[in-house]
Amino acid sequence: MPSITSQSIMERLAPEMILHIFSFMSLTEIYRIRSVCKVWQNMAEEFIYMKIRSQQQKVYLRIGDKFRKVSVELIPHSYDPINRIVEFRPQSNAAPVPMTVDSSNPWSTCHRQMQIHFSQWMSPSNTISSTSSLAVLANNNLSPQDQALMLFHMDYNPAVERMYELPAWSTKTIMLDDMSSASIPNSINQQYVGDKGLILALSYVQHHHHNQQQTSPYYAYPTVPTSSSFMKPRWLRVTLGWLMSGLEPEIPPTQIYPKRYAQLGHALARHGIFKYDPLSEPVISHIVHIQDDQLTPPLLQVTTATTNLKTQQQSASHQFPTVHDMHCFHDTVSAHSTDDENNNKDQVTPELLAYAQCHTHECHTRLSRLQHMLEGAGVDARVLWKYTFAKSYVVGNGSLLGEEDVVRRVQDSEEEWRFKRVSLLRRLGLKA
Repeated sequence: MPSITSQSIMERLAPEMILHIFSFMSLTEIYRIRSVCKVWQNMAEEFIYMKIRSQQQKVYLRIGDKFRKVSVELIPHSYDPINRIVEFRPQSNAAPVPMTVDSSNPWSTCHRQMQIHFSQWMSPSNTISSTSSLAVLANNNLSPQDQALMLFHMDYNPAVERMYELPAWSTKTIMLDDMSSASIPNSINQQYVGDKGLILALSYVQHHHHNQQQTSPYYAYPTVPTSSSFMKPRWLRVTLGWLMSGLEPEIPPTQIYPKRYAQLGHALARHGIFKYDPLSEPVISHIVHIQDDQLTPPLLQVTTATTNLKTQQQSASHQFPTVHDMHCFHDTVSAHSTDDENNNKDQVTPELLAYAQCHTHECHTRLSRLQHMLEGAGVDARVLWKYTFAKSYVVGNGSLLGEEDVVRRVQDSEEEWRFKRVSLLRRLGLKA
């Protein structure tokens, strides 16, 4: 008589019963319980997307600095079960976003950074340390300085504080007379912003202003430019791990399109290219346009096993993924490659190959270098976005600090907090 395990019993549960169980659980609980078996994984991931859509949860693009933000709403559009990706899109009648701080002033400065927030991250019920925060505010034994220190560190959410630099305007930006959403063609050149768990596609357009007054006085100042720039978000694709990482920072964001990145790394390695920036626009554009049926079956099997291994390692260490993770990822895949795979046809375009060859020395950005240096110093790289001086160095207008100075200041601040945290929590009667 065959033995009946608890896993086989769970696999035999009726789908209606499983979905009924999911309805009583939070998104993070559903995300964790999906590891029970393959059936539960597929059902849980579909259920998470349907719950997000039924609750009308949104993603907000907050463009600009802290005091002059422009917010764009993206709503759930579709779910890709093969790549486990949720796609958000703006509403059909959404207007393009002016890239200048003051759209009425043609000489106004332009936005250069943004944040991407899932709506449920900002809900009051999702305060990361709400109990601890209330205890801090209600305790009279702590000095105002200690209260501020605890709130600064304990309420920190790396997913919420993460900042992205907007891409430079493309030379293919087109001029439009009508800026209504319906008049902007879908064929406009798309540009990309990427991270480990997301890819954002956007387009830049120029609005041409017709000057009614064609003549000007003989003595006059130079004419004002007759065009202004706008940004049109196209879509945002995120992994479920990215959505969950903002709800519970202990959940690491998962790699978006891991099989496609593995195929690209394998193809570039055959040309002697082992270092490249996985978040550069040419690379992201290539990843986005790869079709899943182009992936070779042997590579799919190796990539799946490698992805599971990398996920387990990252979950155990809770380290923020950097560009070095991608290099190790490709090295592991290449080690398991067979001679039959080397005979497969290259899918890398000549343009991307030329770009990777010319920019192999630029495989590290400011962000990836800081992350690597912090991890080398024994500091969780996700704390980078906690500090204003570090943000300014990565995506700001510049900083007087060098890389070593930023790393040293972050390391000193985290070391000071590590020593004070235990004693402060004991004074509050909380577990360290």
